[in-house]
Formats: sequence, structure tokens, C-alpha cells
Amino acid sequence: MQRDVIENFVLDNREAFDDAIPSLKVWADIDRKLNKRSSSSPLTVQRFFKLAAAVAAILVVGGIGGSMFTRWQQSDPVAIIEQVNPEYPELEQYYRQQISTKVQQLARFEPNGSFMADMKKMDQVMAELKEELCVAPKGQEEEIIATMIQTYQTKVAILERVLEQMRSSKPQPKKTTSNEEVSL
Repeated sequence: MQRDVIENFVLDNREAFDDAIPSLKVWADIDRKLNKRSSSSPLTVQRFFKLAAAVAAILVVGGIGGSMFTRWQQSDPVAIIEQVNPEYPELEQYYRQQISTKVQQLARFEPNGSFMADMKKMDQVMAELKEELCVAPKGQEEEIIATMIQTYQTKVAILERVLEQMRSSKPQPKKTTSNEEVSL
């Protein structure tokens, strides 16, 4: 009911309200309050968006940098091998020495071309395994390194068998010079 009284008063005196002009002090207060509101609110929102943009930029740059670092680090098979299996370099050196010794011994017997082609294929397999190691999913590195070690073991075993066959079939090995090139 209170509301009806006020509405009726406003409706009855509407023309009187329309003629009245507020003083300059009232307009100045209104202007000051509007400026205060507009200056504080947008700056707070503007600061928030600037801060959000800065955080997003930092995250993007960090993500790209981390991704590039990870790719760079994963592209080095030696680093991956040492991280996954620290004993591998020592094993590799041992097997390379064994292979080198056996190849030198075989060089005295003049092995046939097909055997040496097989040895080169095994070298290619090793190179492919190292490349695969760079792109392997997390957790499969150990399996690839085990395969690499197994390939070295197989190569040594094959060289030993061929040496045994050569020794039993040819009692007189040819003499070699110490300058002959030996492939691993």
C-alpha cells in the first residue's frame, strides 16, 4: 500500500519534477562518482587480463622451451643409453674389442664376401636400433638397449663360428699386414 501512495504522488507531481534542474554541485558529485567507478573497475579488470596474458605467455614459452629441450635431449642416443643403462658403454667397448680381434683373425683366412655382407647388415641393424632409441616411447628404451647388446653377442658368436670353420677347413692362414682396416 505504501507503494501506491508514492506512485500516485509521483504521477500527480510529474510536471513539477521535470522542471527542476539539479545544481552544479550535484552534477559534479555525480561526475566524480562515475569517474571513480569507471577508473577503479576497468583498471582492476584490465590488470587481471594483463596478468592472465602474461601468465599464459610464460606457460607457452616454457612449454615450447621444454618441448625443444626434451627433443634435443632425446635425439642423442648416447645420452639416452647412459641414462637408461649406465653399464652399456663398458659392454659396448668389450664387444667391439672382441669383434675387432675376431675380424683381424678372420682377415688371415680370406672370408667370403657374403659373410662380410652379413656383418655389414648387422652394423646397419645397430644403427637403426640407435635411431629407434631416439624416438622410442618412454619405457621401451631398456628393451632396445637389450636388443643392441644381444646383437653384439650374436655378432661375436657368428665370428667365433666362422673362425672355427675356417680353422678346421684351412690349416694355413695367409699372412696379413698390421695396416689392414678392420670394421666393427
